[in-house]
Amino acid sequence: MASTPAANASRGDFQIVYQGRTVDDLVINYMQRNHIPGLSLAIVQAPYIPRVVAYGLADTSAKTLISSNTVFNVGQITNAYTAVAVMQLKEEGKLGLEDPVTKYLPNASKEWNSIKIRHLLTHSSGLPSYNEASGFDYSQDYNLDSIIDMVKKIPARFKAGHDTYNSATDFYLLGAIIEKSSGVSYQEYITKNQIERAGLKYTFFPSSLESVKNELHNGSQPFLHAEFKQNPVFINPAEPAVGYRDANNGWTAVKPNKQSATFADSGIMASAQDISIWDIALAGEILVKNPENREFLYRSVKLDNGKISPGNAGWQFPGHPGLMYIKGNIPGFSTFLSRFTAPTELLCVTLLANKDNIRDLDVLARQIAGAYDQKLAAPAGSAWVVSRESPYTVNETLDRVSKVLEAKGAKVFARIDHGANAAGAGKAMKPKQVLIVGNPAVGTDLIIAKPTVAIDLPLRIMAWEDDTGQVWASFTDPVELGKQYHIEGQEQVLNNMYQAVYAAVDKATTAY
Repeated sequence: MASTPAANASRGDFQIVYQGRTVDDLVINYMQRNHIPGLSLAIVQAPYIPRVVAYGLADTSAKTLISSNTVFNVGQITNAYTAVAVMQLKEEGKLGLEDPVTKYLPNASKEWNSIKIRHLLTHSSGLPSYNEASGFDYSQDYNLDSIIDMVKKIPARFKAGHDTYNSATDFYLLGAIIEKSSGVSYQEYITKNQIERAGLKYTFFPSSLESVKNELHNGSQPFLHAEFKQNPVFINPAEPAVGYRDANNGWTAVKPNKQSATFADSGIMASAQDISIWDIALAGEILVKNPENREFLYRSVKLDNGKISPGNAGWQFPGHPGLMYIKGNIPGFSTFLSRFTAPTELLCVTLLANKDNIRDLDVLARQIAGAYDQKLAAPAGSAWVVSRESPYTVNETLDRVSKVLEAKGAKVFARIDHGANAAGAGKAMKPKQVLIVGNPAVGTDLIIAKPTVAIDLPLRIMAWEDDTGQVWASFTDPVELGKQYHIEGQEQVLNNMYQAVYAAVDKATTAY
């Protein structure tokens, strides 16, 4: 009897499905729900890249397609490239992780004397993010001194080494330190030591896009590809995707992000396939030779105050052994890369979308991973339940969720400890707690529109431990719940509810 790939998937299976849905179905449904113009997906089963798929439009006006060679601004995934460069310079003996940043940045504030390169790398510097400064605009040019001046005017968030915060300043400064210690530009160092070393053909910086051969500026009106018929260089060309955001039931193109504004924090542009090649190169000695240096980058870190942070160099470590992921969100673009690095798994998912503020690409990526191997999926449940791993205990997870929600004005109506209740009844149960939470100003209108939905409102958020000891945070998806109750005319309200709950759970279950 033939095995069912969904239940017993192995490398080489071609019937790749998740809960009866193909990967194409998963992506298309996700794009429709999130109103995404274009998306690129690449799958790694090291050392192979068995799937590179493109969906939708790179430019909605010119009608250019997303293709295997379309390049996206990868946003904060750039952190991972910058971190590799830092470790390469460490291996060259040109810097040390315990070096103070002021050794390389003479114009830095004297108050930064206690901040070390390690603090920047682990996002534990306490420095505020320069993109939070009043008037900052990614489409404008800046230099190092102007960035430092902006940051000096904003109070530090905490003492260096005592907490974590995903500050764009950390990796912008690391880019400057890379330049100072290497003697070449950040772009040149990354190009020589990562792009060329790994054989990447579709990884660029904004300043180098003009040298990329394509037909985007051939002057045709309306735009039409033509030169590919005479010159093979223009077949399946490398074209940058235009970045978009939602506006008036459609999309509006955002201004291109300037390299000097994104720099070593979020400036790299790449195709999904190139990210996958780079991802495979991370596994061995191609990029970082010393195993101890690789181990430092890809594990949780102990802060100066003894606190363990489940994140490092932009990566998050949610709990599944060997799993790490990194997100990017920059004007016009949302990106995600997950890596299941255990020897029995070796599966990586890259998702690049040309629309900003798509926060939950991780949910789609986990479903896709589950299509290849159900052990990598989030726990199966009803269609209206979303689950995310948490690196914290059940109790700490719900404490963190409550804190985030209450700070946003939501009301926690009750907290039920099923584990404690089971113990009181003389029964054993893995830790499991439920929050009942909502906002009456929003939920009341839904109940008026569809009274029977009151049985599922306020919403539930559950933290629980599975049989392997992994903690999960699961919550009701208001959008899917609305479909079950046939609630009409409230789509935006339901989506806003989902985004609020997802954002709270996301913040509560990540390092920063």
